[in-house]
Amino acid sequence: MANAKNNSQKKIRPTIKKDPIHPADYNSYNLPFACEDCSHFSSTTEICTLGLISEPHLKRNQEKSYSLSGKVALCRFIEID
Repeated sequence: MANAKNNSQKKIRPTIKKDPIHPADYNSYNLPFACEDCSHFSSTTEICTLGLISEPHLKRNQEKSYSLSGKVALCRFIEID
């Protein structure tokens, strides 16, 4: 028994923090929260010019996330023109 391994699993955490947005704000305001709203996004290749992962921040994924959980993965480097 001295060599028995601890079989408890580590808690899995999401890699990207998702922020809640109040439904009234989501429906009332034109919030820039997706890669497509950012100056650093190339729409032809769907790649962030800063080298950041764009998949969780794409509008289609953000809208799906919001409809399921009321939260979106806001990019901290978003720049709008």
